[in-house]
Amino acid sequence: MSAQEGASQVSRLKGNGPPLLEAVALMKYYKIRRGGWLVRKKADLKAVDGVSFSVNKGETFGIVGESGCGKSTIARLVLNIDTPTSGTVMFKDRQISGLPSGEWRKLRRQMQYVFQDPLGALDPRMKIFDQVVEPLLIHNIAGISERRDKAAEILRSMDLKDHTFYRYPFDLSGGQRQRVVLARALVLEPELLVCDEPVSALDVSIQAQVINVLAELTKRTGLTMIFISHDLSIVRHVCERVAVMYLGKIVELAEGDLLFDSPAHPYTQALLSAIPIPEPGLKRERIFLKGDPPSPIDLLPGCCFHARCHLAKQICTQRVPEFKPLKDGQWVACYVAHGEV
Repeated sequence: MSAQEGASQVSRLKGNGPPLLEAVALMKYYKIRRGGWLVRKKADLKAVDGVSFSVNKGETFGIVGESGCGKSTIARLVLNIDTPTSGTVMFKDRQISGLPSGEWRKLRRQMQYVFQDPLGALDPRMKIFDQVVEPLLIHNIAGISERRDKAAEILRSMDLKDHTFYRYPFDLSGGQRQRVVLARALVLEPELLVCDEPVSALDVSIQAQVINVLAELTKRTGLTMIFISHDLSIVRHVCERVAVMYLGKIVELAEGDLLFDSPAHPYTQALLSAIPIPEPGLKRERIFLKGDPPSPIDLLPGCCFHARCHLAKQICTQRVPEFKPLKDGQWVACYVAHGEV
């Protein structure tokens, strides 16, 4: 997909509000070497392959898919942790991909990242209160007393008690640590929060605590959030629009209720069929996928999903389906969904 085609697609993908962030034809290829000692060949691992989407101001935008589909790579591209092979990222109508480090330092205050592993994201040698104060110090915000007051306020808003402020990360539970990570990101009052699998390492009961904090926070402050997860039941509770990824591509994008009530892509249907039903006696027809995902190095011709799809037709093995609207608010890349076979 060219940048021009990606920009046109993003303009049609926009939701109901002004876009805060836009990704246009994003690609990220990693150069690798293959073969034995005598013969080694260079190849491209296509982690993200022509992805375009927009995130509206005040929206929680979900990205879901299996491990290795490119979800976390998109987060790293959005926040300039990795540089895209091609494509652009726009933030408030300004191109931010490729900016020098000095410009990005200023943007860091407006765009924050919540990592998957809270213990790994925190410094084990620093007390949690000092770690929440640190971003204010780095960005030279307010004086000493104001910084401490602001840090205490945000920690309390995360339902953390004062007696925990001067503990070290290993003294806290998993849920408490994740709330400290959230407090550290939010103390700068960012406009965009990128959450990369923020609850996958937590117990189910603690997951609920963190999800409720995020839901209440976005409702109260109007924060814009990109929420990355492989757990569709959590995504349904949190996100307003959802993009489903497979092998570096978005195969379906729709408003949350529409996606969960009327999934169009066979891969989305298979993912939803695996969600447990919490009511005894109720059953859902399970769709089992064939085999494992193909290698992102040796991609098959045609649709990236056809090797595992129970509905695949001859055309699916030959040509890549266009990502286009199926109905209002729902985009799909599938010949079968569009009735073209």
